[in-house]
Amino acid sequence: MTAPAALARLSAARRGVSMLFIANALVFATIVTRYPELKDRFDLGELTFGLMVACGPVGSVIGSLFAGRLVNRLGAVPVAVTSSVLLGALLAVAGFAGTPVVLGVVLFAIGFGDATGDVGNNAHGLAIQRQMGRSIINGLHGAWSAGAIAGALLGALALQLAIPIHVHLPVMGVIIMVGSLGALPLVRTHAAPPSPPAQQSHPHRHRRISAILVAACAVAAIGAFLEDLGSTWGGVYVVAETGAGVAEAAIPFAALMGALTLGRFASDALVDRIGAVGTVRVGSMAAFVGLVAAVFAPHTWVVAVALGLLGLGIAPMIPLAMDAAERAPGLDPGTGLAAAATVMRLGLLASPLLVGAIAEWAGLRIAIAVCLLVPAVALMLAGRLRSPEPLAAPPRGRPRPVTTRAQQHPRAAEAGGLAGGRLAFGNDEPDSDRGRVHRR
Repeated sequence: MTAPAALARLSAARRGVSMLFIANALVFATIVTRYPELKDRFDLGELTFGLMVACGPVGSVIGSLFAGRLVNRLGAVPVAVTSSVLLGALLAVAGFAGTPVVLGVVLFAIGFGDATGDVGNNAHGLAIQRQMGRSIINGLHGAWSAGAIAGALLGALALQLAIPIHVHLPVMGVIIMVGSLGALPLVRTHAAPPSPPAQQSHPHRHRRISAILVAACAVAAIGAFLEDLGSTWGGVYVVAETGAGVAEAAIPFAALMGALTLGRFASDALVDRIGAVGTVRVGSMAAFVGLVAAVFAPHTWVVAVALGLLGLGIAPMIPLAMDAAERAPGLDPGTGLAAAATVMRLGLLASPLLVGAIAEWAGLRIAIAVCLLVPAVALMLAGRLRSPEPLAAPPRGRPRPVTTRAQQHPRAAEAGGLAGGRLAFGNDEPDSDRGRVHRR
């Protein structure tokens, strides 16, 4: 394949993966905008509602434990596309859930599919990134955030037009399934070059491994906790504490995701200027100020601005934590990422449970105030994260592979078969670096 043709093929694959990221976000945003309505329909208290919503993160934690094995066994593309199609089908089923128990089961399945699809999407995106020779993963995460905004706006429109939930969710589910299948012809790509011989890690770095990995896992969990705090409780908060109507419940979520999107597109430049540690510190302080504003906010739009500041603050946390976990020395490829991804999902699980329990006892405003401790912890842990190494620019008009940790470990060369997947979904040839995990 000529260089222009290879570059065109990789660009198409990048667009295909972006479609899968957007589809994943649409599922999440669509169901979140109907949470206040579902809470009222089932007449749930804060704790019971939190328990129901927590079924999704529980499913995602369990799914993350199997996601790496599925990608290793089947390939990234089959896992990514199949998970996306199933998520669309589950969203349609959620529209007809008649009890909190049934909806909790559906949310569990959605969480499981979200975890497997997330690993497949990111693994394939990273494989394309290595072949293109430049960073694209932040743009892919930005596509996820843009999809979440679109889903929130469509959810707000559905609420304004009083479209029933049993119509809104199935229609969005069909759109997601069709879009996911449409991405399949685009996402296939050719294999990356074989990995060079491995290099031995320095034996005196092992004490630092633990500190870097623990800090990375903690910051990833904090980023997920704060993102879920704003998305799950933002709409409920403005309805309960500011007197907003149900139709206005999607506004804080849209503000959060809009700021999160801008923050992710801007974070790479900020990291280049002040480093990963400085970026996480700035983000932690912005998130803290945003939560303070939300606690004292008297109106819906003030909460929206506060959650926007929160979104800007948390935007770089998960990507930079994952980068630090991946670069932790002395670990096999993907080991640190898998650990950080699993702990991150525990952060998603903790948010509805912890906030729901505190809100049931002391009120939702007090529960949000207690969460001020979370960005403060991220600020203290930021110093343990190393600055990421910049990617070298590829020659003009011709993609080339990026040197990664997969090329520094013998097991990376043995893994095989990621970039285009296998089975009926697959590539002309297998990729050499399966099972690498990253998070939006």
